[in-house]
Amino acid sequence: MKETLYILFIASVAYNTFPLALGLNRDHRNSHLTNLLLATVFGLLQGLMYHMGALLGDTFMHVFVIRYKWVIFGILGAVSIRMILEALRIRRGERLFSFDNYVKFVIMAVAAGINALIIGMTAGHFSPFNGLMPILLVIAGFCWSIAGISMNLSRTNILLSSLMHLVAAAVIFVVALVYLLTNNWF
Repeated sequence: MKETLYILFIASVAYNTFPLALGLNRDHRNSHLTNLLLATVFGLLQGLMYHMGALLGDTFMHVFVIRYKWVIFGILGAVSIRMILEALRIRRGERLFSFDNYVKFVIMAVAAGINALIIGMTAGHFSPFNGLMPILLVIAGFCWSIAGISMNLSRTNILLSSLMHLVAAAVIFVVALVYLLTNNWF
């Protein structure tokens, strides 16, 4: 059961790449190789941002060692609330982008990894699958990106993306709540 929740958690954290990827190939002019490269960048940045968050968290999370479970709950709760707000923006079509140059793409790919960075700060106390978390985020980010690039940009797919964003937010919040209540994740 715990591993299933971990896998859902990892897929939910990496989900931020999907709405961006959905708007990435909106006119289907990119070649398959280009789409694979772009999805790889999305995935790599998910893992890199998590790792950077873990390094950042190592510098100051020791201060919260007495109340670390509340801090982790707060961080994961804040990420889930942020994702709910993003889901509403996706539903209105505000979070889908068309990239006309690669600088905008890289900026948006880094922005998609912000949740991974924030959650990475908790890695000292909460890191599913221990050292494999960044690698699993790379894989999940790549898979979500490929799925998004492969889909047509339609109102139905935008609504589906918004709904999936809400589900991802709910999964992250449930993990936060279970961690807070059980404090038994390692």
